[in-house]
Amino acid sequence: MENRRKVLAGLLSVGTLAATAKAADSEAQAKAVFNSGLQLFFAQRDTVITFDGNTGIGSHIGTVEGAITGTSLTNFQFIPTSQTTIKFDNRCMITDLDGDQIIFQHVGTGRFIVPPPVDTTSPLGNLLALGGPLVGTYTALQGTGKYAFLVGRKFPCKMVASNSTKPSSGALGNVYGEVYSDAVAVVTSAIKAYPRQED
Repeated sequence: MENRRKVLAGLLSVGTLAATAKAADSEAQAKAVFNSGLQLFFAQRDTVITFDGNTGIGSHIGTVEGAITGTSLTNFQFIPTSQTTIKFDNRCMITDLDGDQIIFQHVGTGRFIVPPPVDTTSPLGNLLALGGPLVGTYTALQGTGKYAFLVGRKFPCKMVASNSTKPSSGALGNVYGEVYSDAVAVVTSAIKAYPRQED
C-alpha cells in the first residue's frame, strides 16, 4: 500500500502542462475516431496480476469476446508524461479455442483519475488506488492460422484500468477494453471461413 502511495506521489510530481495538453489533444482525436461509425471488434476483460510501482511494469490476464474469442495475456508499462498522464507500448497475446494465436502491439495514452471519488460514509475505506481511461491502437504483429491475414492491420481501442486499494496477492485490479474496426463483418467472415483442421 505504501509503495502505491509513493508511485502515485511520484507520478503526480512528474511532467509539464504541455504534456497534459498533448494528452487532451489525443483524447479529442480519439473521440473523433470513435464517433466515425466504428463497430466493436472484440472486448477484453482482464485481471491485473503484477505491477511494479517503481518501473510501471506489470501484466494482466483474462479473456476476450467478439470476432476474436479466447484468453488474453498482456505485458504493460505505464510511462508518466505529466502529473496525471501516461503513455504505454504494450504487447497482448490472444489464444483461441482452436489454438490459433495473435499478438498485438498496444500503444496509446491514458490519464489517472486524481483524486478518485471517496465515500466518506463507508467504514471500509477508499476503493480506487490508481486508475483511469486509456485510448490507443492495437496493431497485429503476428498471427497464426485464421489470424495471419490480420498482420499489419490497426484497430483503435478504448480501455479503463482500475487498481484496488486492497489488492490480494493474486489480483491487484482489473482492465476492461473495447477494440473497434470499420470492417467487422468482413473480418469476422474471413475468420469464420478459415478451414478447420480435423482432430
